[in-house]
Amino acid sequence: MKTMKVLVSLLILTGAYQAHAQNILQNIQTSAAIDITAPFDFEHSEENKLDIRSAELLFFGPLDPTFDATLNFAAHNEDGEFKAEVHEAYLSSSKLIPSSRFKVGKFFLGVGRLNQFHQHDWAFISAPRVQAEFLGDEGVADSGAEFSTLLPSDSYWDITVGVTNGYTFGEHSETPAEKPRVPTHYIHPVNFIDFGDSGALQWGANYLGRTDAHGVQTQLYGLDFVFKKMEGKILNFLLQSEIWYRNQSASGLATSEDLGAYVYPQFSLTEQLYAGLRIDLFTELARKSEADGSKQDNFNYGLVPTLTYKHSEFTLFRLAYGYDVQTYQGESDTVHQKIELQLVSILGAHPAHSF
Repeated sequence: MKTMKVLVSLLILTGAYQAHAQNILQNIQTSAAIDITAPFDFEHSEENKLDIRSAELLFFGPLDPTFDATLNFAAHNEDGEFKAEVHEAYLSSSKLIPSSRFKVGKFFLGVGRLNQFHQHDWAFISAPRVQAEFLGDEGVADSGAEFSTLLPSDSYWDITVGVTNGYTFGEHSETPAEKPRVPTHYIHPVNFIDFGDSGALQWGANYLGRTDAHGVQTQLYGLDFVFKKMEGKILNFLLQSEIWYRNQSASGLATSEDLGAYVYPQFSLTEQLYAGLRIDLFTELARKSEADGSKQDNFNYGLVPTLTYKHSEFTLFRLAYGYDVQTYQGESDTVHQKIELQLVSILGAHPAHSF
């Protein structure tokens, strides 16, 4: 009789476990993204080829009533060879602590605007110079912990803080991984204002700091802005901008200071066709002349008109023309031009972004 009770208990537990496992499998969502680009560079024709910039496979969903998980694999073409890696892998929850959420694992740091989106989700094709110089073409991803909380105030304030390993800085760092003297740490307070039928504005302030294994201290300060005016599911108008300042210093080395920004207004021409113009600005505030070591004024600006045809929520085509000018005091201007094409295909249930 005792043996029978044990067997019955085991059968019940086994059935409960199988039901729970089946429920988890049913809740898992999958998504794949293919990002195909074709640059036509006026000066560097050897780079002119159609290429798969990235191919991503994403699994995400709830583990139980409290915790969620995300696993994202990505393959990138590096020097003609595709290399696959874990892009993101983290455990998260928005239910454990009231009005708060957190994630632990590997993820894109919650700073700025572009850094929190994969390239295929951007409103334009390539990264502005300020993004590429400060945070990398794809953005900074690292392993660590991030915590966000919504303040109990009349106005909307969402504060994100995070600390990550900081052994490398950026998604594809070429330097060997070394223990930093101070790990990567950041804070990103965000405010949201709803103007009703006139649109909505989200803006945030940013600070990110780290000191690498060789004593090079990096500090980033920034502001990001996103204004949207929707009509149903149609994005009638988008204005997106980021302004960043970087200070890098180390014992025995000259301090470098850089300031950059981009502004991107976009208008809907039809329900599927969108036109935008990105304006890029960048300057090296502490640049010295190689001739006599005096301060050398410099300024880099770019214009990137962009046309986007969104065939559906799963497929879009994009065309952009880039005109970039680099000026250095006492030197001839350098002009760089290129045309870019992009095709983005999404397979499956792509997770929605907050704004």
